[in-house]
Amino acid sequence: MSSIEREIGNLEARMQNVESELQGIRQDVREIRDALVGVKGGWRTLTLLISLAATLGAVLGRYAPSLMGFRS
Repeated sequence: MSSIEREIGNLEARMQNVESELQGIRQDVREIRDALVGVKGGWRTLTLLISLAATLGAVLGRYAPSLMGFRS
């Protein structure tokens, strides 16, 4: 076996190692993407709930005293 064949074999083995690591990285990126997509929906829901609570608080703060008979 010549040194060129040995070097080609070494490079092929290294390339297979790089390809397998790249496949692992692709899987990790997919998992991160899926997590971010799930979080995006959660933030929207949380924002909606906070907005509704703030609106309800403002409405009650404005109209509750007059409904309860208190005069300003």
